[in-house]
Amino acid sequence: MGLVVALSVGSVAAAGPSVRNGDITFMRQDQAGFWQTWVASAGMRHQRQLTDEDANSGWPVWAPTGHRLAIDSDRADPDPRDDTPVNDVFVLRTDGSGLRKVTDSVGVSGDPGWSPDGSLLAYQADRGDYPGRQGIYVSRPDGSRLRRITVLPPDAGLDAAARFSPDGRSLVFTRYRDDGRGGEESALFTVRLDGRHERQVTPFALHAGDATWSPDGRRLVLEAYPTPTSRGDVYTVHRDGSRLCNLTRNDPAMAGSADPVWSPDGKLILFLSATTTRGEQVGGLTTMKPNGTARAFVSADPMFEHQPDWAAH
Repeated sequence: MGLVVALSVGSVAAAGPSVRNGDITFMRQDQAGFWQTWVASAGMRHQRQLTDEDANSGWPVWAPTGHRLAIDSDRADPDPRDDTPVNDVFVLRTDGSGLRKVTDSVGVSGDPGWSPDGSLLAYQADRGDYPGRQGIYVSRPDGSRLRRITVLPPDAGLDAAARFSPDGRSLVFTRYRDDGRGGEESALFTVRLDGRHERQVTPFALHAGDATWSPDGRRLVLEAYPTPTSRGDVYTVHRDGSRLCNLTRNDPAMAGSADPVWSPDGKLILFLSATTTRGEQVGGLTTMKPNGTARAFVSADPMFEHQPDWAAH
């Protein structure tokens, strides 16, 4: 395994000069330990909490118009303490109103991603039959026209974190499998919307995940755990699997990085960063240029926000 194969991607869309960076969304734990969805300006000003229930409601992603979000939540689970987990995809407006369930509470569905035109959502689901029906699915935002995109091979345990390419023709997703040593490893794959041309992008030994496309569709930004002691680094890789580059090069004893996304104008990468200074760990959302320079916390008082996404203005 670990073979790097060229992707099957059509023409790519470049971010036009009118594209500007808008608000960001992220998830943060409340005092009860539940993940909630927030939105804020790019400088972390004007923060607004959109969800507030005794349930996890996070993993938010912007709709292309910037007027809606899709989230992942277990709020519809009738008994979160039993052995039958229920998790769903929801959509809501950016003021927190209009919450609507996309999936049907059959098994576990989550980690949604929007198509560039806003007409589709991609997400992981198991349809209440894991592992037999686990994979990446696509539906309309109202849950209709559900169709399965990926099928787990015998050695895999999960397909997750699907994101549409800017041209809307392909998905990138993370596949997890047993590493044969009692642990887990992961790699990025791409696939066309008809389920064909599934291609591996990164080696499983890199332990890659949470990938998003650059606005021009030529590269991916991803998190990875390249060594047993790694606490996470942010990488970029070309869409054909070439030019894999570690942008953060964290000292495992001091720092870790995860959850990267590209800014809509393509000039910045937003990610979670954690560092240890004088024995105290500080973490929060951070930006850097796509070459890894100019790394800086977004807010002056960092907290542990996770899974950011950046809207176009």
